[in-house]
Formats: sequence, C-alpha cells, structure tokens
Amino acid sequence: MTGIIDTLKSLINQHQTQVRNRQFVEAVMGSIALLALADGEISFAELMARDYFLDHVQQLQIIEPNEAAELFRSYAETIEADPQAGKDKVWNLVSIFCGDEILAPLLLRICNAIAKADSNYSEKEQAIITKLAEILGLENSQYLN
Repeated sequence: MTGIIDTLKSLINQHQTQVRNRQFVEAVMGSIALLALADGEISFAELMARDYFLDHVQQLQIIEPNEAAELFRSYAETIEADPQAGKDKVWNLVSIFCGDEILAPLLLRICNAIAKADSNYSEKEQAIITKLAEILGLENSQYLN
C-alpha cells in the first residue's frame, strides 16, 4: 500500500498546477468509484487510496474533501443503481480530458494506482483501465507503471 501512496503523492506533486481543476477531481472520483465497484465491492485499501487523493485535493484547495467524498459516493450509488448509466456518466466526465497531454495520463495513472491498491488487479478493473485509456486517447501500457 505504501508504494501506491507514494505513487499518488509523486504524481499529484509533479502536476499541482494542472490538478487544480474541479472537473479533473470529478473525473477522478467517478473513475475510482467505477474501479472500486468493478469487482463487486469497495475494498478498504481502495478507500484508503481514495482518501489519500482527497487529502492532497484539500492541500491543493480545489474542493473540500467531504464534497469530493460525497461525489465518490454519488457516483458509486449511480453505478450500483444503473451500471450502464453510471459508466456512461463517468465516460463523459473522463472524455473532457482526451488529448490533454498532462491531465489525461495523470488521470489514467491515478486510476491505475487505485485499481492496484487492494493488490487484486482484476480483469474487470483492467477492462475499465483499458476503456479509460481509449477514451483519453492514450496507449494504456505506456502509463501503467
């Protein structure tokens, strides 16, 4: 878990100026809700990784962590209630960053770190990461380390 936290910290610190974007935080919250639910349940490790991201969001003064956590919860509820509508909502959020040379790969790397947080990188999570990369216009293997 420490490695995941260090990865998130490094990624966010490298791009502090660009990450100061509410739409980016919303896309991350929606994406990680989708990833967390991919294998049927949200793990404690995934929540810890999410909370670490939220702590940095607070330090960057983008959005209140409670508001971001509420966004995560709202996306998770939408995905659970209607998986296709939930996915479509997340894909639309993510598509805003297609072609962004900084935020698109950062979003994919953050999502990959969250997906690996519970040490169970499932096929369903891999499929979501692949779809995120496709929407972002990225070759996913290039950004998954």
